Amino acid sequence: MMRNKIPNDIIPIVYQIAKRFYNNEIKLKEATNFLYNNYGLKPNSSTDYLYNYGHLLEGNEFKRTMNIYATEYYIKSIHNEFGNVGLNKAINSLNKHIEYYEGINNTKMHEMRFMVQKHSYYLNPPLVNSLDDLLDNIETLENYLIDGSNDERLYASNLVKRGTCFIAYQIKGEIRFAPSRFIGYMNNLKDKYSTKEIDGRDTNKVIKKILKSNPLINNEIEKEYEKYCIKLGIKFQPNGGAYAIKRKYWSFELEMDFSINNENSEDFPEGRIVERIHKSRERNSKVIKIAKQNYKTKYGKLTCQICEFDFEANYGEVGIDYIEGHHTIPVSSMNFDDKTKPEDIAMLCSNCHKMVHRRRPWLSMEQLSGLVLKTNKI
Repeated sequence: MMRNKIPNDIIPIVYQIAKRFYNNEIKLKEATNFLYNNYGLKPNSSTDYLYNYGHLLEGNEFKRTMNIYATEYYIKSIHNEFGNVGLNKAINSLNKHIEYYEGINNTKMHEMRFMVQKHSYYLNPPLVNSLDDLLDNIETLENYLIDGSNDERLYASNLVKRGTCFIAYQIKGEIRFAPSRFIGYMNNLKDKYSTKEIDGRDTNKVIKKILKSNPLINNEIEKEYEKYCIKLGIKFQPNGGAYAIKRKYWSFELEMDFSINNENSEDFPEGRIVERIHKSRERNSKVIKIAKQNYKTKYGKLTCQICEFDFEANYGEVGIDYIEGHHTIPVSSMNFDDKTKPEDIAMLCSNCHKMVHRRRPWLSMEQLSGLVLKTNKI
């Protein structure tokens, strides 16, 4: 079937063919024949889409309009591949097309103009204006480190590992670190801006203004940064951040922690960030479920591996299959991207689980079991 219109699901394929045509890897006839033979695209329609890639990439005017979805896809893809330099040219090209089209048709291309406005935002991303703006981004970064998806966690850990300018913020004696490259842009998120173009040069200026000070090399804070990386399982770079540049720090103290951290206890000497990471791993429902199934298959029921407390025996129906899963490997002993395995999970009652975390290094299963036996003999 010959198609006059190009369906949205074929646009990524057309884009890749347009790239090959632009790079002289295939001839125009080869490209249009491929799209016709495989997808039924009318050669005249596909030709416009093939040439428009080059116009957008070079910032030139084009006269044949693509549909909204295709135009958006082309601009996003060019931005991802060529950063803000490519995006700037694509927007200039689209602006020229809009002026041409509106001039000859006496109409307004409202959706295309909105697209220009939306993507122009990325060329000059707004910077933070206040300490509250900084703290919003710091909280976002903490949440990526702890409860984010795998991609978000690795993204955040790489920012911490490779950063060169940090805010060292202290909360109740615990020092944490946030890189200026992320926290300096307003309401920042992973993938919000092109990582090829943004860096700390712009953000450092605005953070200096907000904090009324310059970031400084500080050997004592550097030691705390190393401890922070080790506690989180992030590989410490002893020679500096990206490109081995010496790290610099701003520092200040916060009176209040972020609300989600206040839900944690005071019993974790490593600090609330490490506690949240540990608890996040213990909330991994899939791994915990497998660990419980394995334990029940082996022993017939779920009981505490230390004191042998049986929730079902003590609480009846409400206690059936209840037990807490304890991650036996400290966060600092794992790499940041390590995943919890079922064999890392121990079955503990609430009391024994609480006691395990009261001493550093953590009591081993054998040590805590010995304490229980000794107490019962007295």
